[in-house]
Amino acid sequence: MPHVAFLMQLHRLVLHIDNTVCWFLILLVCTCPSNQRQLKTYTRQLEPTQKTLKKLLDNELPIYSGNLLDQREYHYEKEKLGSFDSRRLMSKTGPCRLLRYTVERAVACLDAIREGSPHQNFLHLVFIGDSRIRQQFFNFLVLIPDHDRKSQPSPIPLIYHEDIEVISDILRLKLSFQWRPLLDGNVTEAIRQWVSPNHEEKQPYFIFLSMVLWHIVRIHSQEEYTVYQENLKDISPVLSQLTNNSRVIWLNQYPMLTFYEGMPYGGASNLDIILSENAHRYNEAIRSILANRSSVRIWDSSNPLAEEYVRSCTLIRRGHSKFALSEDPDHSFIDCEDYIHTGYSALSLATQLLFNDICNAHFEIDF
Repeated sequence: MPHVAFLMQLHRLVLHIDNTVCWFLILLVCTCPSNQRQLKTYTRQLEPTQKTLKKLLDNELPIYSGNLLDQREYHYEKEKLGSFDSRRLMSKTGPCRLLRYTVERAVACLDAIREGSPHQNFLHLVFIGDSRIRQQFFNFLVLIPDHDRKSQPSPIPLIYHEDIEVISDILRLKLSFQWRPLLDGNVTEAIRQWVSPNHEEKQPYFIFLSMVLWHIVRIHSQEEYTVYQENLKDISPVLSQLTNNSRVIWLNQYPMLTFYEGMPYGGASNLDIILSENAHRYNEAIRSILANRSSVRIWDSSNPLAEEYVRSCTLIRRGHSKFALSEDPDHSFIDCEDYIHTGYSALSLATQLLFNDICNAHFEIDF
């Protein structure tokens, strides 16, 4: 692999080559009008060079194996016209890239994790919380092959306010979703069962949690916000204790489509709405409380993806909704009609981030 310093120089060259080419061509045209007819020729000759440099950069950049769940650790590379490449990152140590996880790679990763875990005859991952963490559960499930999957219930409803369990004996894999929309005694009971030494073998390898929306929807008061913080403080030592054998990850609440002014539940009252500002307030409280439990990780790196999704939906609503909602082949933005839940176009990339975070370190070679 080329030296890191060389890669960084190459990286800067690729980022600036468009401006260099532009000024070079302008100079040619201005100094010699006859060169105008050669403009297209020069452009065609330079295009393969640009593509070759970009391909070399993408293939030779190191795969990122650090903390991909914390958005303070890196940022996406910005390209022409302000767009972003979801596979290229700039970390504190320099440019790097993400792997694209397919079903085959996901299975290889989960096999490697299970084989490296002495207490995991079955690799168990559990998602606990409301409908937003259920979305991540469903998107994770997309990369799990259906060899012999058994689910309860079967089939799994898209909207389901009960627990869900998926098991594959061939993959020796168990995926669970526990419907716990409120941070209360039910959540405490759900996680305390794994703390006992007698339940060490049953403790999930990954525990993902997120529950905020119902606190905003159902109870609109400063008192509820205070109670939420107190409940989180009460269970945070238990979460920290779980990290002795489990990886505990708390999913940040994504931005929502605030141009709708929230989503009414059960009435038209202005109190019955959810705003991104309210969710952000809870996010700040969660980060502050769990900061004392450094072993519990906050997953907020997908926020930029959700923000781009919100902006896209805003543009669609301003005049492009007919095309986007009826002709988009994969219906990436059809969820723009849902004020709260982030669409598949962003969540699928968030799932890629998650797999890169939990899997990359388990492989010694680049795919």
